[in-house]
Amino acid sequence: MFIAARFFAGIGSWGFLAVCMLLAPPKLRGFFVGMNGVCIALGYALASYMGMAFFFVHSDQQWRGPLGIALVWPFVMLFIICFVPESPRWLLLQGRTDKARDIVMRLHTVPGDVDQEFARSEFYQMQKQCELDRTLNPSWAEMFRRPSYRKRVILACGFAFIGQSTAVLVINNYGPLLYASLGYDTHDQLALACGWITVGVIFNAVGASFMDKVGRRPLMIAGVVGCCICLTIEAAMVAVYAKAATNKAGLSMGVAAFYLFLAVYSIGIDVVGVVWYSEIFPNHIRSKGICLAVATLSLTDLVYLQATTTAFANIGWKFYLVFIVITALGSVWAFFVLPETKGIPLEELAQIFGDTDDIMVYAADIHVDATTHELVVQEHGKEGIRHIATGEKKVVPAEHVETAV
Repeated sequence: MFIAARFFAGIGSWGFLAVCMLLAPPKLRGFFVGMNGVCIALGYALASYMGMAFFFVHSDQQWRGPLGIALVWPFVMLFIICFVPESPRWLLLQGRTDKARDIVMRLHTVPGDVDQEFARSEFYQMQKQCELDRTLNPSWAEMFRRPSYRKRVILACGFAFIGQSTAVLVINNYGPLLYASLGYDTHDQLALACGWITVGVIFNAVGASFMDKVGRRPLMIAGVVGCCICLTIEAAMVAVYAKAATNKAGLSMGVAAFYLFLAVYSIGIDVVGVVWYSEIFPNHIRSKGICLAVATLSLTDLVYLQATTTAFANIGWKFYLVFIVITALGSVWAFFVLPETKGIPLEELAQIFGDTDDIMVYAADIHVDATTHELVVQEHGKEGIRHIATGEKKVVPAEHVETAV
């Protein structure tokens, strides 16, 4: 029954990662999409808190209670989903232009802006890009056949693998056993696990807040390097002090290393990954790209979690060396290959991967004419400045409009 239930829970939980919404202004996309990472961490935290609370229940409710509480949240989500708008880009790919426009104008209207320049410009860019995207091949084979798509897949899956090779779920799932190896009793193990996961909630929020200011790339590189350093400290503390369990300072440092680990992981890998995986793929293959990243993430976790019990029983602290080596090499890989996506409209991210011909129009080339209050678009190398009015195009004499930069 547990295995069957886990199958459906897995579909739901991992599925939500694959449909993270990207309907956010480019300059705030990291914060808004990053809230998904914050809420995921909050879900883990609530599970830990319930585990701690029901520790004091001395009956079969000790395990039935947390499972029963977990049933509440799917019903909450079923209610919330009634108010969640469909993705405008998906609607445009389906040819439902009016519905897409309504959603963009409703969510991105700026109070006091009569022209609504941002919302109108953004929607025009989405619309033109989706016209091209509908003509492109969205097949699985194309994702590996076309070099620029293949590069995206390698980057997304590579970082997903490195992120989970930090041993984050090994520490999360086997936390009580790891704290036990440092000499703590059952109550302290649960309390330390609750404190540890609370760190994740706080620093996911910190990462989401700073991501749009400092960029994705610096946080991702710092996150991998930071995890490697923390794992090295942890391995040293366990190797030297865990067996004797008499040096309080050394054992406390082992716990502190776990906490520091989650802080840097949350800021640089967890919350940034949620955003970055969804940014780098174009509209017509985004769902497939995120699917591959999430599949890599979950399969990596599966391998490590299945091996953890046997590994710690046979080689003890040396199991940490696997994660230290992978994160050390991964940090070098990340430094040389990870691109920056901060503040770039989704329709223009193709330029990072050399697909400039796949970009229909740049946001910088769209503005609202101060006289006519209609969109003016500069299309380079074509017919000059175009006047866009309610979906119609006509060339406007240059003296009647301002040239877009």
